[in-house]
Amino acid sequence: MDYTIKSKYAPLLLAFLLIASFIELSYGSKILGLLFLVIAVGTLTFLPKTPHATLKRSIPGTVAGLAIVTADIVYNTMSGSEIQTVDSIVILLGISLVIYKSGTKYSEMGKFGFFFSAIFLALFSMLFVFPIKAGIDLPYYYGHYAVTLPVVTLLQKMNLNIGMYGERLIFVNGVENALLKIDLACFGWYSLLLVISMLAAYGLTFSNKTWGSLAKIALLMCIAVYIANLIRVAILVMLTYYYGVETMLVVHAHLGWIFFALIVFPTAYKFLR
Repeated sequence: MDYTIKSKYAPLLLAFLLIASFIELSYGSKILGLLFLVIAVGTLTFLPKTPHATLKRSIPGTVAGLAIVTADIVYNTMSGSEIQTVDSIVILLGISLVIYKSGTKYSEMGKFGFFFSAIFLALFSMLFVFPIKAGIDLPYYYGHYAVTLPVVTLLQKMNLNIGMYGERLIFVNGVENALLKIDLACFGWYSLLLVISMLAAYGLTFSNKTWGSLAKIALLMCIAVYIANLIRVAILVMLTYYYGVETMLVVHAHLGWIFFALIVFPTAYKFLR
């Protein structure tokens, strides 16, 4: 595999590593999640580099990047919180800004990481933070009607004794009675936003594809992500039904990024090659 091919698929690999990091940090192993995050930052080195510095060094930009990383870590330490999904993106934003403003041949890599994380945070704010503050449960409507309802309908057609118990709640009457809550991390939103942010940042930084072509690829990949997430949630409910909650929880933390690799990677390979 030559350098061009490696750099071509580096954004997709970065998306996979970030999703794996998010899921592990939120529900699985913190150590594994941080490891995925470190590798994700290292993946930036596979992105195309300019032979000579094309961007001037900016001390204020470098200081701002360091301040972002420091502020996030200090805030979480002082508040007793743990590094989670949005924190990971904020940290990536700060690190990317430092590289972006370094004035070296790696500046373009930092530019990509900066655009990616900034676009993700902007989309997350518009679709989640602002609606929630305005009293509009937009993401939770999506979680109920686009995730919970289709999964319950599908499994009921498979003769599983399950039902909905309010919004985003699934009652499972299998080997044990259980009430499963479909939360934000189960909606597949993070994966969708990552794919859109990744392609937009790549288009702004490296890609020679037209925006129309990138939009079509983004749409197809979003469909693949949505289907993968529905299958993931359905499998978790089935595991609860047949084997109980404890077994489901063992699989829960890892199934998301595994499905991303199995379904989204082949889709991206087909349309990006």
